[in-house]
Amino acid sequence: MSAGLAFGRALSCAAAILAGVMAAQGQVIITNADLFNQVGQYYRTYANSTNQSTVDISGVLGTAGSVAQAWNFTTGPQDVTNRYDYLAASNTPYGADFVAAGAQIAQQLTSEGTTNPLQWLYITEDPAKGQLDYGFYDPSFSSSQPESVFSPALQDFPASIHYGQSWSGTTMFDSVYSLAGFGDYPDQITYTSTDTVDAFGVVTLPGIGFLDCLRVHEVVEYDIAINIDGSGYEPAGTDYVLNYYWLAPGHGMVAQINSQQYDSTPPDDLGGQAATFERMFQAYHPVAVTNQATNSISGFTFTRGSTGALLQWTPVTGVGSYTVEYAANLAGTITWQSLGSTSSNFILDPEATTSAAPVRFYRVVGIVGSK
Repeated sequence: MSAGLAFGRALSCAAAILAGVMAAQGQVIITNADLFNQVGQYYRTYANSTNQSTVDISGVLGTAGSVAQAWNFTTGPQDVTNRYDYLAASNTPYGADFVAAGAQIAQQLTSEGTTNPLQWLYITEDPAKGQLDYGFYDPSFSSSQPESVFSPALQDFPASIHYGQSWSGTTMFDSVYSLAGFGDYPDQITYTSTDTVDAFGVVTLPGIGFLDCLRVHEVVEYDIAINIDGSGYEPAGTDYVLNYYWLAPGHGMVAQINSQQYDSTPPDDLGGQAATFERMFQAYHPVAVTNQATNSISGFTFTRGSTGALLQWTPVTGVGSYTVEYAANLAGTITWQSLGSTSSNFILDPEATTSAAPVRFYRVVGIVGSK
């Protein structure tokens, strides 16, 4: 969804540069299990204040393309801390209509330390279709009618997401248009989103570190119709918003950048300014990632010292040993060379000792079995 609704949308890869060395595991696939869609899960993010007209994103977006790249989100706006909790939809105060439509989970947004009202996005995770959105309850979107039920449910994310993939979804919902000095008028909004996974790489997050990721380019179109005199809805204009968001294994959407509204299709180059910049710094996602073929190695970190670079990763249950390989680049035919094997979740690369060391891409392969 757009930034005005919730972090549900509008909130593994290759390369993170650090001291002249690049770490990578290759393109990944994001599945339902990587998203936040289970009761008890939550995550927290930093974001810019909604009182700001724009936020600086100079040099942050990266570029589209098939070469792995890095996004460093360790710095950025920290005016607001948002918390997203996942609850049973039936246990929320305004969930009845959404549950009747088919929603099972509610994403609750709390802006910590502010007087901002709670917001809810209602979803269901379908094994075949992916994440379906059933609508939202958001007083900040419309104080006169904060509840909007989607018709039909919006396919927000497909069940499997990979580099180069595209999808789109359309839905309609009712709201209220407030015209200063004239009152409130019923309106209908047709919401259409078109998404393309246009880049991959490694994202670095505050408090979390390196994660493999996919970048998604999304254009959202809002077609607005207003019922002025009770005789029926008449077209009242079209607005567009450009969203970029990053998906990571076991963490779902870890960052998003949303443009301001446009009255025509927005350009990809936002000129270094955006309406929203939000990034994850804490997450509780206890459900194991099921995409073991590509997502089993996570939590990769790189620390350079006087005797080499220490490569570490999160231990994987059932894996007895790991093979670590490196390549000089990821263009064309990739030639992987062995750095070594270990039964621990770390290894030292003695060649990466200085900032002038050549760029290296790393991958870690887990071997199932006892140590």
